[in-house]
Amino acid sequence: MFFLILVLLHSSPVFASSSSIAALTRGKEAETLLKWKASLDNNTRTLLSSLWVGDSHCSWVGIACDKAESITNLSLPDYGLKGTLDSLNFLFCHNLRRLNLRNNSLYGPIPTHIGNLSKLTFLDLSYNNFSGNIPSEICLLKGLELISLASNEISGYIPLEIGRLSSVSEIYFFDNYLRGSIPASIGNLTYLSVLYLYRNMFFGSIPQEIGMLNSLTDFELGYNNFSGSIPTSIGNLTSLSTLYLHRNVFSGSIPQEIGMLKSLTDLGLSRNNFSGSITASIGNLTRNLTSLSTLYLHRNMFFGSIPQEIGMLKSLTGFALGQNNFSGSIPASIGNMSKLMKIYLIYNHLSGPIPSTLGNLTHLQSLQSGDNHHSGPLSKNLCRGGQLANLSVINNNLTGRIPPTLKNCISLYRVRLEGNNFTGNISETFAVYPNLNYISLSNNRFYGELSPKWGQCHNLTSLQISNNNISGKIPQELQHATQLQELDLSSNHLVGEIPKELGALTLMFRLLLSGNQLSGKIPPEIAILDLSHNSIIGAIPQQLGELHFLEILDLSHHMLNGSILISFNDLQSLTVVNSSYNQLEGPIPNIKAFLEASFDALRKNNGLGTTGRFFHIVVI
Repeated sequence: MFFLILVLLHSSPVFASSSSIAALTRGKEAETLLKWKASLDNNTRTLLSSLWVGDSHCSWVGIACDKAESITNLSLPDYGLKGTLDSLNFLFCHNLRRLNLRNNSLYGPIPTHIGNLSKLTFLDLSYNNFSGNIPSEICLLKGLELISLASNEISGYIPLEIGRLSSVSEIYFFDNYLRGSIPASIGNLTYLSVLYLYRNMFFGSIPQEIGMLNSLTDFELGYNNFSGSIPTSIGNLTSLSTLYLHRNVFSGSIPQEIGMLKSLTDLGLSRNNFSGSITASIGNLTRNLTSLSTLYLHRNMFFGSIPQEIGMLKSLTGFALGQNNFSGSIPASIGNMSKLMKIYLIYNHLSGPIPSTLGNLTHLQSLQSGDNHHSGPLSKNLCRGGQLANLSVINNNLTGRIPPTLKNCISLYRVRLEGNNFTGNISETFAVYPNLNYISLSNNRFYGELSPKWGQCHNLTSLQISNNNISGKIPQELQHATQLQELDLSSNHLVGEIPKELGALTLMFRLLLSGNQLSGKIPPEIAILDLSHNSIIGAIPQQLGELHFLEILDLSHHMLNGSILISFNDLQSLTVVNSSYNQLEGPIPNIKAFLEASFDALRKNNGLGTTGRFFHIVVI
């Protein structure tokens, strides 16, 4: 009898066969996909119609199935899909393990029914236009190993239930509008290795529970409004390799426990309100952090000296302490950091010489230590490795001649030496630099004539040598520096005509030649022209009325006389003008730059006026 009952049950229509269940499932899944396709915009529907061809949805592009022909993978990254997920009914995709719709144009909220994907291990919806909150139903996906919602328009808070994602190892929530604090439940995610929360609107402090994430290797919170101090529990994260907390409002000192992070390679604490001396912390760092590659502490309120122990960080490639209150000298031990490529120490109170041991840094690409109190000469071995591209030591008390070895440094791209007491014959000091883009030598004591070799710097866009003792003529060879946009030779002793060849520099928009003894015509493409304090005598040159790109014009402190050219009425781009300290008279042009000019911009002339408005401006 028992056997008969089993046979009857087995043959009963109430109990469908496994094959019929599978067929039903396949039909529902295909129907779900087609319904979703129909809800998308026209271009996306057309695209998917060309990709989803054939009777079996398992053969469609972006779809993978298991042996029972049930969808396990829906992956359509970088296809330009546009629409919402509202019609993608996840209730009928219960075997889905991977959902990858990265880098499309999908929008709207993430549907709450995503919580039905109980087998999901991989979820990537990054680089779309999703909005709304992170649905708490996502926290039901206990098998999830990776979740990326990065670079969307998602707002609201991280769900308090996030601690339920017990299998997750990577969380990417960066570049959204998320706010609030990090939930304490995050301490339950013992497999978490990557936590990217940067570029959001988070606030509050880092919870002490962060120290429970023993698997964490990459922790990035930059560009938020986090505050408070770094929790001492951070020292428990012995697997941590990257810690980026930059651009927040953290305060307090660097906890010594950071020195326990023996796997740390990148430490970024810049642009916060950290304070205190780094001596104790650095001592701990140097003993244990032998793998540290970058140390960025700039734009804080640290003070005290840079400890000699810094030289023990021999794996360091980037070292930034700029814009703090450090004092004392740069320790000579910095020359032991043989892998160092970038040094950033600007805006401190550092004094003493720039150590000659920098010559040991054969990989050095950038040295920036401007706006300090350095004295003495530049090291002659700065370019020993031949890779130096960025050299900036502006506004110090450096003296002496530029080392001859700098002439061989053809890797130079950007050079700023202004605001020092450097000297030497400028035609002998500098050479031809094929990569040079910007150089400023202003406010020093260079002398001699300008070398025609500057014209061979074919990538040069800005050449600034104002306020020196340069003499002679402007070399016509500058016409070959075809990328030149800015030329500042003001406050020197230059004579002769402005070379007509400069008119070939079609990208030139800023020409500053004030404070010389120059004459001649002006290149017509100039946007900013400062000819003040020269020796132009007589009428305003007719050519000035043809400079239709001109935005700023300074003709002050000459011996110009007569009336202002009628053609100035056509200079509609002109916004700022100064014609003071001349002998001009008559009406001013009927353009905004003159009509709204200040008294000081027109003073000390014979008399300038316009209909309904007259300036009684006389020579005193």
